[in-house]
Parts: sequence; structure tokens; C-alpha cells
Amino acid sequence: MLVLQIAAARGIEVTVTASASAAERLRGLGALEVVDYHDPDWVVRVRGGFDGALIAAGGTAQAALSLVRDGGRLVWLTSDAPAGERGVTSTDLYLRPDAAQLAHLAEAVVEGKLKQNVEALPLSDGPAAFARVSAGQAGGKKIVLTRAYRRRGVARP
Repeated sequence: MLVLQIAAARGIEVTVTASASAAERLRGLGALEVVDYHDPDWVVRVRGGFDGALIAAGGTAQAALSLVRDGGRLVWLTSDAPAGERGVTSTDLYLRPDAAQLAHLAEAVVEGKLKQNVEALPLSDGPAAFARVSAGQAGGKKIVLTRAYRRRGVARP
């Protein structure tokens, strides 16, 4: 969760929703509070009045909107931002390629200022890794990288 780390490094108090098993890891990355989204009453357990919220899960519009203070801001990664109310600005977040910003982030990762939870596995472990993700036993986004070979002209290593 790079956004968590960046916000915390800038002095922003961050509350995140996640599974209970991820709580300690997220606190270690800078979260002030971690709320278990499996709890059906999680919205009422969170102290509201947030200046803003970054939403990465579709279908959470009303819950998030209720936690943002009047005049605050909702930013959506899911391209389904609801209409704002109570003066809350609600927008979808779209990124543009920016090599300088990516280089800055990469430098911060190399310097250890930003942490990434990377687990490199051989492709043969792919089915087992997929099973862990499907069972909810692995947090965050997962990417599988493979090598592509042309049929002719390039020998396999």
C-alpha cells in the first residue's frame, strides 16, 4: 500500500479497512487505525469526520460518504464515484504516465523509504499461489510475470 506510506510520511493520520490478519503489517506501514471490513458494523466503529477518503473497493460509496466530513473529498479508484452531497467533492482518480514520478517512487523503494511486499515464486508455484489468493490468504495485488518466447529466431535460455 504505497498510498498509505506516502500519506503517513507526509504527516497524514490514516485509517484503513483491511482484514484483521493484515492489521499489524498496515500499522507498520503507517496506519493509525485498521478497521476489519469483515465486521458488518465496521462503519459505525470508525470515528468519522475524515477530511478525505481514497476508495479502492466498488460498492462502498454510501459507507465512505457517511465517514467524510461536510466539505471533504472522496477519491475513487473504481471509476464509479457517486455524486457528492453535503459539499463533499467526489471524483474518479485517473493517472497519467509520469516517468519522473515513477523514478522518484522507485528510488524511495530502493532506499527503503517505501516498502513493497514482494514474493517471487517460480511459475510452477502459480497454482498454489492462486489458491492462496482465492482463499483470501494473501493481501494486496498479485502479478504473475512470465517470459514470452518467439517460436523462431530466439533460443530459450
